[in-house]
Amino acid sequence: MTTLTPVKAIRKKCVDCSGGSSKEVSHCQILDCPLYLYRMGKRPTDLEKKALKQALKDRE
Repeated sequence: MTTLTPVKAIRKKCVDCSGGSSKEVSHCQILDCPLYLYRMGKRPTDLEKKALKQALKDRE
């Protein structure tokens, strides 16, 4: 059995949520999902975090 890092486990969950399509993960539009920033299998940068906060603020 292989052990997944937390970020890789999140990526796997996002692929599952996207119907098994890894391409669809990049097109995810659920910005308020707590896993959104980690969906690509890497840690988000501070710039990505700020951009998401701004996008969520703009939606209000």
